[in-house]
Amino acid sequence: MRSETLHAILPLAIVAGLAFSLFALAETIDPALQSICSVSPIISCHKVDVSGHTTTLGIPDYAWGIGGFVVMFILDVQVYRLGRGRWLDALTLVSGAGFALSLYFAAIELFVIGAFCIICYGSYLSNVAVLVTAMLLRRPSSGSGLSARPAATAADEI
Repeated sequence: MRSETLHAILPLAIVAGLAFSLFALAETIDPALQSICSVSPIISCHKVDVSGHTTTLGIPDYAWGIGGFVVMFILDVQVYRLGRGRWLDALTLVSGAGFALSLYFAAIELFVIGAFCIICYGSYLSNVAVLVTAMLLRRPSSGSGLSARPAATAADEI
């Protein structure tokens, strides 16, 4: 996949994850929003939210997502501007940690609560997209026209 395409996917996945996390916050503030994604006893944002299992280390799970996706966005801007290197390493590390948290949250939802929140899973899948895309960007260029960042335009050189 071309580097330009990967760089286009990253902010979309990050913004989608941030939107899902912000909606999870909104559901906590206004429980009426939970009815949007509570369609059965198993697919139920409400059941997950009232379970008492939605904080980790004293931090609400949605806050982990909001903070993580904000950090990923900041790192992605640096990756886009500066290319491969420590910024891409940091983005991969943060999204990897987010992936580990997502697995933990998903396991709690399925095995402890016995329900899952589709908003939460949207956030988890967004994080997977960020991690996979970052890992693809880490591949060394094979001379196939892939570069660490999109090609500069004439306007960028002014």
